[in-house]
Amino acid sequence: MEFKGKWNRIEKFAYSCFGKLFEGEKEKYAQLEKALLAARYPLNYDTYLSISLFYSLISGFFGLILGLLIASILAKTGVVPIRYESLPLFIITHGKVLGYLFLSISGFFLLFALSFGMLYAYPAMRAGDRRREIDRMLPHVVHFMYALSKSGATILEIMKSVAKHEETYGEVAKEIDFFMRLVEYFGRDLKSALLELSDTTPSLSLKEFISGIITVIESGGNISFFLAEKAEQYRERARIEQKGFLETLGLMAEVYITLIVAFPLFLIIIQIILLAMGSGTITTVHAIVYLMIPLGSAMFIAVIYMITPSDVKKVPVLKTESEAGGEVTENPEDLELKFSDAYVRYKRGERIENLKESLKNPFKKMLDNPLTTLYVSGPVSLLLLVLSGMKWVIPSFFVALLPLALFHEMKSRYEKGVRNQIPDIVKGMASSITSGATLMKAIEITSRAGKGGIYKEVGKMHRSIEWGSGVIDAFVIFANRIKVAALSRVVTLLTEVLRTGGEMSEALYLSSKDAEMERTLTKERTVNMLIYVIIIYMAFFVFIGITYMLFTKLLPPLFEAFTSGPGTGGVAGMPVATGLSREEISSLLSQAAIFQAIFCGLMCGQMGEGDVLSGLKHVLIMLVITWMMFTFFI
Repeated sequence: MEFKGKWNRIEKFAYSCFGKLFEGEKEKYAQLEKALLAARYPLNYDTYLSISLFYSLISGFFGLILGLLIASILAKTGVVPIRYESLPLFIITHGKVLGYLFLSISGFFLLFALSFGMLYAYPAMRAGDRRREIDRMLPHVVHFMYALSKSGATILEIMKSVAKHEETYGEVAKEIDFFMRLVEYFGRDLKSALLELSDTTPSLSLKEFISGIITVIESGGNISFFLAEKAEQYRERARIEQKGFLETLGLMAEVYITLIVAFPLFLIIIQIILLAMGSGTITTVHAIVYLMIPLGSAMFIAVIYMITPSDVKKVPVLKTESEAGGEVTENPEDLELKFSDAYVRYKRGERIENLKESLKNPFKKMLDNPLTTLYVSGPVSLLLLVLSGMKWVIPSFFVALLPLALFHEMKSRYEKGVRNQIPDIVKGMASSITSGATLMKAIEITSRAGKGGIYKEVGKMHRSIEWGSGVIDAFVIFANRIKVAALSRVVTLLTEVLRTGGEMSEALYLSSKDAEMERTLTKERTVNMLIYVIIIYMAFFVFIGITYMLFTKLLPPLFEAFTSGPGTGGVAGMPVATGLSREEISSLLSQAAIFQAIFCGLMCGQMGEGDVLSGLKHVLIMLVITWMMFTFFI
């Protein structure tokens, strides 16, 4: 949620209308003010509340229309049974008008309250997201700062360097940039700026780190020694936190299997028996299949996604020396040129060339962004579903998801291979330099240490330096070609050390430690969560097995017993199961199996690899098993 540019007019209008309602209430909204600061929103509490109220009123207006629509539908269908004789005469006389008023006003207040509540809570939620990302990235930043300190940089120079790399270090760099603005633009001294950053950051880990820096500055201690201790401390803390996180995941997996896999099946069996006896309702089975299973599964996946420590959302594109030289301020002539006919034709031609390049090599685009496969597979699967008369549901899912799963796995495996090789490659370069080789020679030796993958790219980097490219630019282009966040962090550290003239072998060793920590944590998670992925598979097989038993053992005699009894049609005088439909129950059970295949597969990916798209391969496997069972065995 950003408020920039064209939104300023809305801010001004909303504040002019509602700003006076919140003026002088700073103490009352102190927590909101703190959350806005922690989320780094450039708004005061009264401005934010005015905007929130403005949008909530708009939402309430749509709620009013929705309430009128619902009232009209209810009035026409008469689905709500009311004992009119028990109501007062005034309500009976004007019941239709009162019903319209009640539902319209209810719709208005419901959507208004929901919108305002969500907007009020949003800054705190955003601050929580930032806290998790800061805690995740802080160990990498400390390694970066330690390497620069070994180069002789001052604490202010180190902080300034971190602030420049927002693409690489995400929210930590934004926090340090906040500190640098206080120092450079507002003239604050080092200590007071650090204290303000400590007061406003949402991360307790960053608060503790800032407190340590202030102590070192005041006592005149060695900043390199402090950062070395912190780097080791954060490595150990990362291991401990991952252990606790994995235990939490294990608990959630067990709860998920119990509540979302086993319990719905138990309820479905109970409802089928009740339906057969004439006392159940098919609506309950619909609610279990269409609400309980998908919504419950989606909730678990969302919760695990939110608590999973994540890397930066987008792999950074690093800047070469010429690009990092600073942004050029556009003068009016440049702006006029951008709107000229020649420039418009040039940009149109550039877009056409890019489109031609994408059409020539469509798989490269799909490898870079696997979700683009849905532009092709999505319409094809819908067409297949329509042509089959909505019967080929599982084959249509398979057609839609197979290309996405395939390209995502290719990209994921490539990135895993790169992450696994980074520590060894960087450590090898450090050993070569320590042995007396130049950086150029170390790169050449490393490129010959292996074949394919990242070693091939190291060879390209070596050749580009031989042909006259700058070392920093060669490293940057190398990272931008591979597009893996872990490598981008290594290259960012190395290029900064090269710019400051620091000790290259020391920087390489520190980079290898940082990359090794990430590789170790990733392997530990994969190994520890494998057992829970297997347990989810077993739970799915149990669900499928019991569904098979229902179709072959329970339902046939149940239908026969409760539809062909003596006399009135029941067994031993029991009523006929008028609510029990063989076709409808069969359809619901098959759809429940499909939902379980989809969500159990996605759960495997989110738990095992921390990525919901990595669960698509499990989804496809489970869908094939489900399709085979319903096609060949039932």
